[in-house]
Amino acid sequence: MKQLFIKHSLYFICFLFSCSPSLGWSQVKPIYLKFENGQIKAFFKSKSGLNSFSLDASIPSTDGNNDNQLIAKDSNSISTRKQIKYFNHACNITTRVKQTIYGLQWDIYIKGQDSDWTVPIESKLQWVEVNKMQFWTTWANNHSSHAKNEWQDPFMPSNFANLALVYGGENHLSQEAFVTPIATSFLKDDDVGLSFIQSLKDTILDLEMHTSSEGGISYRHLNHRIGAGQTIHICHQLVLHQADWRDGMAWMVANYPNYFYPVEPLVNQLAGCGAYSSYEGELDTTKYRQMAFSLNWKASLDFPYMGLFIPPVKNDNELWVKYQQQGVKVGDGYASINRLNQYSENLGKLGFHTISYFNLNEFGNGMVYPYQNKPIPENELWKNPNDFAYSKLKVAFLKPAGILPDWDDRPLFSNWENCIVLDPDNPIYKEFLLEQARLHITKIPSSSGICIDRMDWLRFYNSNADDGISMVQLQKTRSLVSSWKEVMEQLGPLFHKSQKVIFCNPLCRRTDLMEQIDGIYDEFGYLPTSLNLCAQMALFKPIIAWTASKDNLFPDPDAYFQRHLYLGAFLTVPFPGNDHCITTDTLSERYYLDYGKLLDAIKGREWVLYPHVLEVEDEVAKANIFKVNGKFIIPVVFGGNKNNVRVIIKLPSSAFLNQRHIIKVLYPGEKNWQTLKINKYTDVIRLTVQLKRGCALISIS
Repeated sequence: MKQLFIKHSLYFICFLFSCSPSLGWSQVKPIYLKFENGQIKAFFKSKSGLNSFSLDASIPSTDGNNDNQLIAKDSNSISTRKQIKYFNHACNITTRVKQTIYGLQWDIYIKGQDSDWTVPIESKLQWVEVNKMQFWTTWANNHSSHAKNEWQDPFMPSNFANLALVYGGENHLSQEAFVTPIATSFLKDDDVGLSFIQSLKDTILDLEMHTSSEGGISYRHLNHRIGAGQTIHICHQLVLHQADWRDGMAWMVANYPNYFYPVEPLVNQLAGCGAYSSYEGELDTTKYRQMAFSLNWKASLDFPYMGLFIPPVKNDNELWVKYQQQGVKVGDGYASINRLNQYSENLGKLGFHTISYFNLNEFGNGMVYPYQNKPIPENELWKNPNDFAYSKLKVAFLKPAGILPDWDDRPLFSNWENCIVLDPDNPIYKEFLLEQARLHITKIPSSSGICIDRMDWLRFYNSNADDGISMVQLQKTRSLVSSWKEVMEQLGPLFHKSQKVIFCNPLCRRTDLMEQIDGIYDEFGYLPTSLNLCAQMALFKPIIAWTASKDNLFPDPDAYFQRHLYLGAFLTVPFPGNDHCITTDTLSERYYLDYGKLLDAIKGREWVLYPHVLEVEDEVAKANIFKVNGKFIIPVVFGGNKNNVRVIIKLPSSAFLNQRHIIKVLYPGEKNWQTLKINKYTDVIRLTVQLKRGCALISIS
């Protein structure tokens, strides 16, 4: 079906929306265009009257001339051109806006005329009237509250405000971030929304989103190389729909499915609550099943050093010394290929799964600089990370642009155990990584796949390489975002054709990086903002969130578990041997057992993206709705001391396989579902639901 979409886009959109049990999207009104006073203006009608906005693409100019010249106009499109001078550089900006079935498509072309240079490229939508409007994007929260350390609902819109957000976040702790390039304006009273979308198929290097209290929305592309022979293409869609964030996201999911759906659907069978442990002893399997535990991301201590996950040993039984993090020996201190496979096989017999550690950027441990060359036999190089890296992989060392001068060849050191950072798109290192992947697939068949760690390095640019598209401070560079995409185009199919899954720890939270990713394991998921950001990249993929310690549960353990339920996120369980995350503890285990049955019920969940599908009367609690194995599952959470709430569900008949509903409810700490009612199909279901501990889980089948 995805191949059909690529060839026949409009047909596919209609087909996908008609057959999907969880996608909506409703076109509202056409958008009309005109060129007036040097501006492209657009307008559409709604119940309250005419709504209008302007569109403008710009880059800095030093001659004061940023005028739009009309070059073409017909009944459904407008094309303009600007001639830009920036000191001794020049370029053309050609803009074409055309009407489409969904609203507008806006194509921007920047063509350089001389030597290479770089400046920010901005595409801006400006509303004429903003008083009745609200704004939403895929943010950590709506930035209207000062209580930054408390969990806030990321799906709440707010009034237009002066915001500067970074795509993926400036760092993995940043709250000023967005994860999917969609910026939505709502006219609530008219039930109209307009989503301003940046195409995920474009080359996106660094990207910012700026909004203003006056109704401006801008995407700002950074570090693109402008020069003779180079044409930069930026594509936006402006989609009209109902005034619900779900409606805009439904369109985006349907148009960019490869970024939202897992490549390997088996991931939904193995995902559940997780662990990050090197423990290889006995387990209380009954207890962990009751916690909805499903998989262990095998902690990164089996390798001799970072990056060499399976060393070139003579046979599968040959032992090597495991890496000792902070000098701590795990088990007997030895590993072998057969031991690694046996661990996964044993865990599988218990009904659980293993995903193995993988890392595209970090290499070695205890690395040094400068390094003294010494004669080492070829077959012995791997036994010392410095010998191997400096002899085999030095050409792949990352030289961060704008940080080190040209003459300085020192490597960039990581903050973990003195490893160094490499560029995975270097041909030699890329082949090394692909061979490690092949070894994993053939030598550890019992493992279910891998989880790729430390995506935070993707924010860097390598001045030792040239991708032909990026530039930082007049240095030609290679973006590690580009490197990731190039490597994953080969790494992903290797695992997927063997029915292995790929999780990632997305410390750079960008949906365009998720094309080959089947699931997310968020190392900072105990932080409200991180959980919110990563969950919005996982609408149709499983997400497991880190719990660093039992302290994360308090002061309100029910609220902690309920925000995970609301976002469809699994938790890291208290597990023996967990590495820098929650370990076994009687008090915390009680809450995992109380909520385990509810978490088990959302395994395989997909978000339902019909507009206005769900409402809690008077907003006295929060609720979400998922499609799970033919049923609809609705977590009602944060009900506080309320005994009952009224829930309204609006689902089309096409969402059901039959015309009879069986509605059940489950509560924290209880093992059995209770039947609420059985009734014939109606497009509006109104339920009065009792809450316990502020929570209820509703099932409709």
